[in-house]
Amino acid sequence: MSLVYEGKAYKLKRAGVQKYWRCSKDKKGCGGAIWTNLDVTSVIKQNDHIESCPVDEHLAYKMEKKMLLKKRSAEETKPIPAIYDEEASAASAEPS
Repeated sequence: MSLVYEGKAYKLKRAGVQKYWRCSKDKKGCGGAIWTNLDVTSVIKQNDHIESCPVDEHLAYKMEKKMLLKKRSAEETKPIPAIYDEEASAASAEPS
């Protein structure tokens, strides 16, 4: 499971009372991590990343769009390909 928060990508490492997410870059020495509630609606604690751990704009954008598609497909009665087409059209209309 993945999460994007403030332009950084995280991998779920552990879930108990809270969810513990680590930086997905796997850079040696990067202590970037966040703890969220189980619903992943709020960040409880955050550890900073090392300076050499850059924000990956493309990955963050892609993961955010994927989350949006999953959310819409769970909430709406439209066929998934129709939702995908709408989101693809909206993305191509966004200024770069």
